[in-house]
Amino acid sequence: MMRNSVLEPVARDTLTRQVIETIKRFILQEDLKPGAQLPSERELSEALTVSRNIVREALSALVAQGIVVKLAGKGNFVGEYDQKQLMTSLPLTLGERSQSLLAFQEARAALEVGAVGLIVDRVTDEEIDYLQALIDIQHQKHRDGKSTIKEDIDFHLKLLAITHNKVIEDMSPLVIEVFRRTLIEAPSSLRINPERIINEHQRIVDALRVRDHEAALKEIVIHLRVPSFRA
Repeated sequence: MMRNSVLEPVARDTLTRQVIETIKRFILQEDLKPGAQLPSERELSEALTVSRNIVREALSALVAQGIVVKLAGKGNFVGEYDQKQLMTSLPLTLGERSQSLLAFQEARAALEVGAVGLIVDRVTDEEIDYLQALIDIQHQKHRDGKSTIKEDIDFHLKLLAITHNKVIEDMSPLVIEVFRRTLIEAPSSLRINPERIINEHQRIVDALRVRDHEAALKEIVIHLRVPSFRA
């Protein structure tokens, strides 16, 4: 039987390497100086959709390399590192990854945009309340200066679940993979202001609340921001 490698679980050692590389790129892209505090284990775990054990393994490896310093009870901080050496330690596959990321983004957009009709027709008041609760949590976490990536992922997974179509739901790991690849490609996304995302989620829910197919389609296409899709 043909296997779909895209939706198969990523190997543990591969996930650890991805987290290591993401943290290295984050340090470089943000131009973090020695002593700068890194996102917490929880934030990294939620953002990269990996377990905290994977994050700890990656951080331990970076501590061993002197790139990260762990202070008990305080968190993880950037250590003394050689910028050129850190750059050369990263794989030179960024261009290939960009193409791959776009392909994943297009596939994810095709899935969510194609499901809009089912979502609007089948959404229940209880499911709308669930989506609204996720947005409310995003608002609160944003005000508290915490990462909202987990709620962002949960929002889109719930949209696909609302179709009540098992085949579509089985494709939902594609959404998680897009988030993970985006952060690996551009780890500075960890610090992007989520206010725009929250507002766009609200407009999607507002359209679903009145069962407006046209408005829901428009808002989801705008939200996904994939150039090849038009509202």
